[in-house]
Amino acid sequence: MDRKKSNPEEETIKNHSFKQLKFALKQVWTADKLLLVFSIFKNSIEQIFYVFFFVYLTKYIFNCIERNISYKSLITFLVVACLLHVCVHFTCGWYEAYRKVKTPEVYRYIFHKVMDLSDSLELKDFESPDFYDKYTRALDRCVNSAIDLAIKTGVYAGNVVSTIASLVIVVTVDPVFLVFMIVPMIVSLYFGNKNGKCNYDRENDITRDKRIADYVKRVYYEKKYAAEVRLFDINSIMLDKQIEAVDNMEKISYKYRMKSAFYSFLMKSSYSILAGIVAYLYVVFKVKLGNVSDVSSYVAMITAMSFSTNQLKQAVENRIFLSNESKLFKNLEEFLLRSVEKDTGKPDVGEIKNIELQNVSFIYPGAEKETVKNVSFVWNKGEKIAIVGYNGAGKTTLIKLLMGLYVPTSGKILVNGFDLNEIDLNSYRERFGTVFQDLQVFAMPLVENVLMRRPTCEEDYKKAEKALINAQFEISHKGLVSGLDTVVSREFDENGFVPSGGQAQKIAIARVFAAAPDMVILDEPSSALDPLAEYNMYNNMMKLSEGRGVIFISHRLSSARMADTIYLMKDGEVVERGTHEELIANKRFYHEMFTLQAENYQESLPEEMLKGAEAFYG
Repeated sequence: MDRKKSNPEEETIKNHSFKQLKFALKQVWTADKLLLVFSIFKNSIEQIFYVFFFVYLTKYIFNCIERNISYKSLITFLVVACLLHVCVHFTCGWYEAYRKVKTPEVYRYIFHKVMDLSDSLELKDFESPDFYDKYTRALDRCVNSAIDLAIKTGVYAGNVVSTIASLVIVVTVDPVFLVFMIVPMIVSLYFGNKNGKCNYDRENDITRDKRIADYVKRVYYEKKYAAEVRLFDINSIMLDKQIEAVDNMEKISYKYRMKSAFYSFLMKSSYSILAGIVAYLYVVFKVKLGNVSDVSSYVAMITAMSFSTNQLKQAVENRIFLSNESKLFKNLEEFLLRSVEKDTGKPDVGEIKNIELQNVSFIYPGAEKETVKNVSFVWNKGEKIAIVGYNGAGKTTLIKLLMGLYVPTSGKILVNGFDLNEIDLNSYRERFGTVFQDLQVFAMPLVENVLMRRPTCEEDYKKAEKALINAQFEISHKGLVSGLDTVVSREFDENGFVPSGGQAQKIAIARVFAAAPDMVILDEPSSALDPLAEYNMYNNMMKLSEGRGVIFISHRLSSARMADTIYLMKDGEVVERGTHEELIANKRFYHEMFTLQAENYQESLPEEMLKGAEAFYG
């Protein structure tokens, strides 16, 4: 049953391999036209020249010897041939130098194209193992395979032309030689396609295990895992994962490579036996019988047949390579084309005035119950909203729905009255300043981490510095040896600055201050801050966000008192809404959580801090 189901897909892949080859070559052409032209020209002309040098020249030399042609003519011909050979090699050397210089440019073009469009992929895709498998295969083919395809296209074209040219020369001596070439060509094409299919299937089947092995490797060299790896005995767990993944890859590879080895044996045997041994025996037989008028031509054909066989074998192998690599380029093509189609022709709603959720629900793929269930509210510009609740209540998922990172399973999200799914999401998201609880800082200068772009003038440095101060980041920290130009990592710079969890959060918060967006979303941005620092951060945020809409998620309910409206979520639903005073008076979930937190603070904080930061500061 499974085999039958896969046949239509296999047929589609086979029919579209030329389309994917064209797509791959187009990427190289767009990145550097001269590189593609010379890749095809150099590699094809090189193969064609070999026909002259190894087939025609050999035949010409034997004929000169047999017919007593003057050595002067022979030497002149050889000198010309050698000069041509030198020119070909000079061209090849120039091409190799040019290719090494230009390959990074092709890499930059293709890789940047993928990265620029990857943000239009839905966030839920990144939570799917199948998506990661396809995405990994696509990125693996970004550059090297594009260049290889250009080179192999040239080589293949040269193989085809040189094989035809050498066969023409061979056939003029004796048409029977054609039989020794055509039969192995048919055999090798048939088994070569099967061999290629084996390699293609193997590549797909090992992707998941390859990713697992790469994940284990990352655990041991990325800084974010370093503490846990040293504190807990997880070596055995990680090594077991690695061993299992490698064992699976070996089993899969063994299964396919046994077939591949068998097909390769049949391909090479057809050449060796028919185009090699049998052809040589035929030449010996013809010469021994003495019924040939041009013995030298038949002797030269021994070399010619060897060359023709090699060219034919390369032509078949390169055709299979082009077919298989083109198939693997299909994933990259799908990503790029899907992303372009997704953002075409949708309107920009402009300044965000209000966002309305109408009975919004969302369920993760493969999950049994909804993470967000029938949530409805309106968020107006200038309004401060706090979303609180228990862990796993769906708060962060709700924020990602608001940002258009997830598509609601049911219900609608309206932005200025327009359906969120029908507007330009890139323009929409640019109007937000957002800090997620799993925030990231990057291995680039501090000023770039705040602005999220390169600074272009002194004013940009002042803007970043002011944003950091508002986020309570200590800009005079001794670790910032180059000031705002200090790299926030030691992975590539030994003088880099490694921020603590709280400092990283402040850098992320500073991005919001620097961006001055229409709307601000803060998803647990202060989990690594002490209560007083958290209060000051929120207080600054509220003052500087005057006139802007703000939504913040916090487990510390004392900060929620700053909000105009508080929404409490439980099991994916909004079960309470109102001001702090109203929810306390209701004496339900919010009252219970607030009272419990107040008791905990009573045990650990001075009484004056319990009255709030404003009272504490007098």
